[in-house]
Amino acid sequence: MKLDSLIQTRLPFVIYKKPNSGKLHIIQQNSTELLTDKNFQTEGFYFAPFDFKKHPVIVFPEKNSKKETYFIRNFSMPDTGKIKLKNLQINKQEAEKHQNKIAKAIKFIQRGEIEKVIISRKQEIPYDDFDIFYAVLKLMQNYEHSFVYLWHHPQKGTWLGATPELLLEYYHKQIKTVALAGTLPVKKNEPVSWENKEIKEQEIVTNYITEKLQILTNKLKVGKTHTIYQGNLAHLKTEITAEFAPENINQILLSLHPTPAVCGIPVEKAKHIIDKIENYDRKYYTGFLGYKKQKEGFFYVNLRSTEVLPNKLLIFVGGGILANSQKNKEWEETLQKSKIIMSLFNKNI
Repeated sequence: MKLDSLIQTRLPFVIYKKPNSGKLHIIQQNSTELLTDKNFQTEGFYFAPFDFKKHPVIVFPEKNSKKETYFIRNFSMPDTGKIKLKNLQINKQEAEKHQNKIAKAIKFIQRGEIEKVIISRKQEIPYDDFDIFYAVLKLMQNYEHSFVYLWHHPQKGTWLGATPELLLEYYHKQIKTVALAGTLPVKKNEPVSWENKEIKEQEIVTNYITEKLQILTNKLKVGKTHTIYQGNLAHLKTEITAEFAPENINQILLSLHPTPAVCGIPVEKAKHIIDKIENYDRKYYTGFLGYKKQKEGFFYVNLRSTEVLPNKLLIFVGGGILANSQKNKEWEETLQKSKIIMSLFNKNI
């Protein structure tokens, strides 16, 4: 199959690869209609926003879609320079603006209003040329252990990403999720050294998820926290498994979103502060996406994501803020993340 033909049909589609898989899946809806289901009753592929009140939960229904599966190795990667990003331009005003937002968030935490909040920003990257199919195949090569996707709907645009964070996976009566928090750049030949800030972030996320699942599941098991590597970044990860009643799956899914890893804690207060401080619309960044069927399914948090617009990319990056966070370090973390995402596409960066 020629991937370019997907755009020519003008129909909604998604291309995705699950972690540690050599298979590329393509789902194409058979109409241009925008189909939604915020209650997750439909079997099919979902694309959900961070805030359900601001944007619809979009679904490509199983019964109205065509599905194909290929081996990734069957798609060649010609080095033809199909992606030409312009240099990352960061001015002093932009850095100060984000650092001021961090400082405001820290004050809310120090006053005891919240324990943690995620503050993010979007980075515009102009381009002269950007082949989205070349880009998604390149992500699949570089992010073997991530969920990699390219999603397009003519009414809602195009999104591309490689996320390391599983929100929920289920099969019959077994579910699996992860607590993923803390981020550090990986330096060549140097071990990762986690500080109290990152360890605390991870504990908050793990505790939140286990408290939610204790109410809705049985035989809950929390694994050992360990370090994982995604490209040039390292994260702390804890795997959590449980047994559940199949009729509770929608309730479990909605109870987990958004996790403290993308929002904060307490969740509702953190969402309010995000609206107050960030001053931009996250849209589908830090939402989630994945496939739902009656007896099995999977959903991943929409991290390391990019909205593809005419002549520019919107790269979304953020970090967890605690009482001991430092605004300059938090800014540098978002800058590092945006450069890493760019480096996957552009050999000159």
